[in-house]
Amino acid sequence: MVGPLPKGDYNFRVTNCDEPYESKAGNQVLPLALEVEEHKVFANPWTGTTKDGEERDGISEFLLCVNRAPAVGSEPDWKRLVGASGRCRLKVEIAQQGALAGKEINKVQFFHRPKQIDTKATQATVRPAPKQVSNDPDDIPF
Repeated sequence: MVGPLPKGDYNFRVTNCDEPYESKAGNQVLPLALEVEEHKVFANPWTGTTKDGEERDGISEFLLCVNRAPAVGSEPDWKRLVGASGRCRLKVEIAQQGALAGKEINKVQFFHRPKQIDTKATQATVRPAPKQVSNDPDDIPF
C-alpha cells in the first residue's frame, strides 16, 4: 500500500525504541518506530515544558498505553518496549524534512490509554460466599 493511512484509530506494535535523549529545548524525547497495518510510522513522545510553560508528559502516556509503566521510582526498561502493542490515533501531515519532505505522512496524534478498572467499585460489588451449613451434629456450636 502506497501513501499514508487515513486518519483514525489503529493498533500498533513497537518495532524499534532507543533511550530518550534531550532535545534542544531541554525536553526528553523517546524515538520510536511503530508498525501500523504494515506501514512504518515514527513517533517521538516527549516529556517537558511546552512553549506556553505547561508541563507535558507524553512518554508516560505512551508507557501507560503499552502497559509498560514502571513502578514509582523505577526507570522504564526501554529495550522491553520492542514488541509492545497499543492503540493510537493517526493523523496525516505534510513532512517538513528528510527524504519525504513535501509528501503526506502519518503522524501519531495521541496514544490511547487503556481503561482503568475502578478497584473500589468492583470490591464493593463483590460479596463473600455464604457460609456452608453443616448438618453434622458434631458441628453444632453449643
